[in-house]
Amino acid sequence: MITIQTTVNNQTMALTILCLLGLLAFSQAGILKFDPRIVNGEDAKPGEIPYQVSLQDPSGFHFCGGSVLNENYVITAAHCVEGSKPSAVRVIAATTNLDQPQVTNEVETIRVHEKYDSSNSWINDVALLKVKNPFKTSAVLQYVPLPPPDQVVNANDVAVVSGWGRLWQGGPTTTKLQRVNIVIADQNYCKNVYNDMGYNVYATQVCAYDPQVEKGSCHGDSGGPLTVNGKLTGLVSWANGCASTSYPTVYTRVSSYIDWIKANAV
Repeated sequence: MITIQTTVNNQTMALTILCLLGLLAFSQAGILKFDPRIVNGEDAKPGEIPYQVSLQDPSGFHFCGGSVLNENYVITAAHCVEGSKPSAVRVIAATTNLDQPQVTNEVETIRVHEKYDSSNSWINDVALLKVKNPFKTSAVLQYVPLPPPDQVVNANDVAVVSGWGRLWQGGPTTTKLQRVNIVIADQNYCKNVYNDMGYNVYATQVCAYDPQVEKGSCHGDSGGPLTVNGKLTGLVSWANGCASTSYPTVYTRVSSYIDWIKANAV
């Protein structure tokens, strides 16, 4: 069962990939199934992940994650917002508890990568949201550090993934931001296990998981940050199930899109 994150408007997607796209209620698009929460994580401390945001619909329903990129932009996964109108998305920032929102921002424009393709293993799964009111940095709101274009991450490097997704596949959601340590997967291993299922893993994607314990992202975590050494290395995109010890989650490799980000987040 493949889980993928979903868009606000895409509520009937047929696949079940952990792309962590949005929430189970919002998405079933793509091979994998979207799952909304971090599995076997722990509560993030206030200010620990100050760039993390929740993407919500106007009713307050959390469907994806994202990161504050600069004073005007949020970066997330394309599958979270493709086909959505800016008025259908709002950004909640500067909090670890969705019951206590601190900064709520409306979205002015949505830019999905022009070569995003959900039919081709969700390649180029990245999007930028321009907010109406500039973010003001504080102890609990900071810009996410971007990696260099030539960033190299190796198998077994420690990574951190965070979000408000489901606590386990088909399980409950949470209002408290979760974070968990996992490791970068061997790229060839990741490619091979998904090739056997008929899916491709590209150089512009990076994989991460825990090969021994079920830990990682789930439905509702889509678009959220995967960091290595404090740099935004990946965006939650898709997977076979939630937090599998056999099938790594596939993330958009941010270093592959630095030029695109700099050209469009201005």
